[in-house]
Amino acid sequence: MIPPDCGQPIRILCALLLVFPLLAVQAQQDTHLLSQVLFCQPSEPSSGLLKMFDEDQMFHYNFEEHSTSAWLSDFNQWSGQAFPSAENISSDLVFCKTFRENLTTALEDIMPEARGGTHVAVFTAHPLHIGVSNTLICAISDVYPPALTITWRKDGKVLSRELNSYRYFSLNDLSFQAFSYLNITPNYDETYSCDVQVGGDHRTIVSYWVPDFPVPSDVLENALCGLGFALGVVFLLVGFMFLCLSKKLHQLE
Repeated sequence: MIPPDCGQPIRILCALLLVFPLLAVQAQQDTHLLSQVLFCQPSEPSSGLLKMFDEDQMFHYNFEEHSTSAWLSDFNQWSGQAFPSAENISSDLVFCKTFRENLTTALEDIMPEARGGTHVAVFTAHPLHIGVSNTLICAISDVYPPALTITWRKDGKVLSRELNSYRYFSLNDLSFQAFSYLNITPNYDETYSCDVQVGGDHRTIVSYWVPDFPVPSDVLENALCGLGFALGVVFLLVGFMFLCLSKKLHQLE
C-alpha cells in the first residue's frame, strides 16, 4: 500500500514514467514501437523497468536480483541484450527517484489527484466446455501506478492472493494493464470472482464469472433438424386439407 504521506493530491506523481522510443518500423503500413519504460514510486513495486513492443511486454528487469527475464521463453536467448549495463540502470533509477521527489515537492497542493478508473473483466482462455479444464483470465486496465493485490475466489472462498509486481504492460496513454490467470475445471453450480485492490485506493474492484450454460453443437443441430421435420409435416397436412377442401367445393358446383 502507498504510505499516508503519499495521500496528497500529488499522488499521481508517485509513479514517474519515462518512455524512451527506440525504434519505429514501417511494415505493411503498420507502425510499431519498441520502447523502454522505467518508473519509480513509494509503494510496491517501488521501481520497474520494461522492454515493450507496442503494448506487449518482451522483457522485465528485476532490481532485487539484478537480472532480466523474458515474457516468452523463446526470448530468453536475448535477455542479456535487452537492457543496458547495471550501472546505467542504477543511474537512471537514481535520476527517476530524484526527479519524482523534487517534482512532488514543487507541485504539492497544486496538482489535483488523478486515480483513473480501473476496469476489471474475467473471461476464459478457451471456449467453455463444462467439465473440461480451462483458464480464467482476469484483465485489469487503466491502472496507475501498477501496485495491485489480486485475489481469486470460488463461491466466496479465497483460492489465491498475489501482489502483482512485474506482470503488467505499459500502454500508450501512460497507464498500465495487468493480467492474472487461474486454472479451473468449470461446473454449472460454481461462481468465480477476481478481486483487485489498487495501491493507494481503498476500494476493491470485483468482477464475477459464472458458466453461461452453452448449448452443445450436436444438441442444437438435432433440435433444428427436429424442428424442420415437424414444420414439414405440418405444411404437408395443411396442403392436404386445402386439397380436400378444393375438391369438395368443385363437387358442390
